[in-house]
Amino acid sequence: MMTNRRTLRNIILFCFVAIICGWGGVGIDMLLGEPSNLESLGALIFISSPILCMILLRLFGGDGWKDLPLKPNFKQNTRWYLFAIAVYPVVIGITLFIGKLFGWIDVSKFSFSAYLPILFAAFLPEFIKNIFEESVWRGYLTVKMEQLTKNEWLVYLVVALVWQIWHLPYYLILLDDAYLAAFFPYGDVLFIITSFMVIGVWTIMYTEIFSLSRSLLPVILMHTMEDSLNPLISEGFAIVSPDKVLLVSPSFGLIPLLIYLGTGLYLRRMRKDKEHLNSRQTNHKTKTLAI
Repeated sequence: MMTNRRTLRNIILFCFVAIICGWGGVGIDMLLGEPSNLESLGALIFISSPILCMILLRLFGGDGWKDLPLKPNFKQNTRWYLFAIAVYPVVIGITLFIGKLFGWIDVSKFSFSAYLPILFAAFLPEFIKNIFEESVWRGYLTVKMEQLTKNEWLVYLVVALVWQIWHLPYYLILLDDAYLAAFFPYGDVLFIITSFMVIGVWTIMYTEIFSLSRSLLPVILMHTMEDSLNPLISEGFAIVSPDKVLLVSPSFGLIPLLIYLGTGLYLRRMRKDKEHLNSRQTNHKTKTLAI
């Protein structure tokens, strides 16, 4: 009982810090008379606060470090590593193919020789960034929610809400407006609604890969691949017709979103089947020993 109370207390503290830190950073920029952007003190506060909060809770809040899943488990997780690397390129490739087929996306500027150097250049910085980010969202909040409740839908909901709310000051203030408009040209209100849906669907997929592998590295790789593919849009390799963004945008479109949702639910089914099989085997061994 005391452990559950401590876990709940620490989850509440972490969520509170994650939700307010970005806006607090923006407020500090305003007090200093500095513009809020990705090079400001406010951006540093936004990025570092959840990580620092996690470290403090693990060091002094009673959480400890034993449940931080750092082992890569390469041998038993081979297929999940392949999935993590492939899922975003495959889904985005399908989306671009459909968009090109119907004349909704212009990919005339795309070539592998031009794009691959950009992808490789983006990969390492994004990988380092996502070590910290996934240590927070999967390695801490998801782990603690799983300890608190067996209801995976509640886990999805809490993680998705906090993850998205944490992102809001980044999207709405810290990120350059022109950069964001290249991905989503419909304004802030519709962006917030759409991005909540995207993060919600992604959370199912990320949570299930994390649960199946019990390692941070697959989700770090998956998140890194997603981030590294953003130059497809930002550098003009794929130009989505403005009236078709909600349908075929690689980041916000309905078509890729439905594929990710189906993938996440399929992974959930795999995990449930695996848990059921393990439970049956454990019960069988128990009965055999009893005899």
